[in-house]
Amino acid sequence: MPPSAKAPVLCASLAALVLTACGGGIEGVRARAPVDLQCDAGAIDVRPASPSGPPAGPFYAEGCDQLWRYVSPPRGKTEGNDVKGIIVRQASFDLSCSADQLEFTPLNADTFGVKGCDKQASYLLVCPVGGCKAVQNTQAQ
Repeated sequence: MPPSAKAPVLCASLAALVLTACGGGIEGVRARAPVDLQCDAGAIDVRPASPSGPPAGPFYAEGCDQLWRYVSPPRGKTEGNDVKGIIVRQASFDLSCSADQLEFTPLNADTFGVKGCDKQASYLLVCPVGGCKAVQNTQAQ
């Protein structure tokens, strides 16, 4: 193969390597989370949403009293959602309780508990394409 024909192949290979290394997966989340959470990278814990989850996510980033959920495909754009904000807004409405009186607790992969104003409920985070929403998983008690 002449040297001029090798250059495009080499460039394409290098571009794929750079996109994989810099663009996605857990490293993509680690790069983006400090900006979204407005928190020092050293104070943020990034973990798969499920221990047996796929390498492209979803992932959770937690730090500075925030929790975000990310999807970060190896060759795509890292997308995040403010989980705590979504859940607390819905719980504030459902429990008739101001957000600053609510206690937020992760229960498992995509299920969260909220207590406040002598009531409690659990919520399932549902994330179809285009964003996430909170769905009450129990009757408010």
